[in-house]
Amino acid sequence: MATHFPQALTMIVLTTTLSYLFGNRSIGLIYVFIATAAGQASIGWVNDYVDSTTDAKNQRTHKPLVRDSLEKQTLRLPILISLLLSVPFSFLAAGWLGGLANLLAIISAQLYNLYLSRTIWSWLPYAVSFGLLMVFVAQSSSIDRWPSWQTVLIASCVGVVAHIFNALPDIQIDKKSDLGGLVVWLGKPKAILVITILSIIIIYLLLVR
Repeated sequence: MATHFPQALTMIVLTTTLSYLFGNRSIGLIYVFIATAAGQASIGWVNDYVDSTTDAKNQRTHKPLVRDSLEKQTLRLPILISLLLSVPFSFLAAGWLGGLANLLAIISAQLYNLYLSRTIWSWLPYAVSFGLLMVFVAQSSSIDRWPSWQTVLIASCVGVVAHIFNALPDIQIDKKSDLGGLVVWLGKPKAILVITILSIIIIYLLLVR
């Protein structure tokens, strides 16, 4: 599915669960679910829209636009609808500041899709979006609640680790296609080293909280 369903579902479940753990027990939890689902759908659809030519050239048949021979134009309306839905439900879920945090996280992810995915800065939108996610879920439980800086830093590190794990399977294809990205720039051994270092940082921050 062009929504990148496994990744999108993971983020939806993670965000909704975190909101619940932060204390959200109201209808706002449904708003969190809808806002996250709409945002993740738009991110996945824009990613496939932007990469459609490259995916076809490299015969990435796991991508729906390649496998099902869909026209990229068919994604324009779903992208627009999902983006429009994400705006009101973000604010309904977490108020003005929390809603803004979620929208900025979506914008950060779209900047990855449009500009940064093939550069050495490909990790940055993941770090920013995952960090903002913690502001969104904290505010969804109470507008007076804010995540600690350690929580935001842990989330940002997790985002970078997720990016590297997500990019590693395609590293050879990206190299052959002369496509950039942090993982291509690092190479597999160094990328795994970065994952190890970040994992140690995450564990340390969890232990000292």
